[in-house]
Amino acid sequence: MHSSHTRLATTATVGLLIAAACTSAATPAPDITPAASPSVTITPASPSPSATPSTTEPMAVPVPPKPTGVTFDEETRLIGNGQFGQVTQTVTWGAPRSEGVEVRVYGVIECIAEPADPAPGTNGPCLVEHTPLPESVRRLLATAPASDGAVSWTWTEEGGCDPNPFKSAPDGTRYHAVVLAAYTAAGNSIFAIAEPGRWWRAAPGEVIC
Repeated sequence: MHSSHTRLATTATVGLLIAAACTSAATPAPDITPAASPSVTITPASPSPSATPSTTEPMAVPVPPKPTGVTFDEETRLIGNGQFGQVTQTVTWGAPRSEGVEVRVYGVIECIAEPADPAPGTNGPCLVEHTPLPESVRRLLATAPASDGAVSWTWTEEGGCDPNPFKSAPDGTRYHAVVLAAYTAAGNSIFAIAEPGRWWRAAPGEVIC
């Protein structure tokens, strides 16, 4: 009898333990919310500043100065048994000699400074300084880079009596004085007189040729 109660008690105890175990196993596990990851703010890289275009202005080409150190020369070589003369005229200058500058030489086709009615036996220059020289009184004779320092032109003409010492221009136009100026894209200098030429009035009884 005592032994039977002991087995029942043991059985009951075992049953309670099993029930407790089952109850414990059936208890749902608590929800675990994962900790929020710290937010990472991504700042977009600022665009690199574009290169600022250069605002440097190209150096302006200056207007060239008036030619200085100017000389004029004429040489005549007889050809064809002396019937013709080969005429070479040359103008030289000391300055300007810069690259990019052109020198233009002109013949002045009027004796501008000659008086309207000069007295017999008088003479004077055909061109003086500060005389206006419109295009209408100029004929282009030659051009050259300023760096050359000289320019020449040549033509042939028949010999004979000719009171005009400048003979005849290559295009047949006669001229009385020679001038030159320096030119660039910015403009031109004032004219320098290479040869002023001369006018003269014969005195009574004076033979011209």
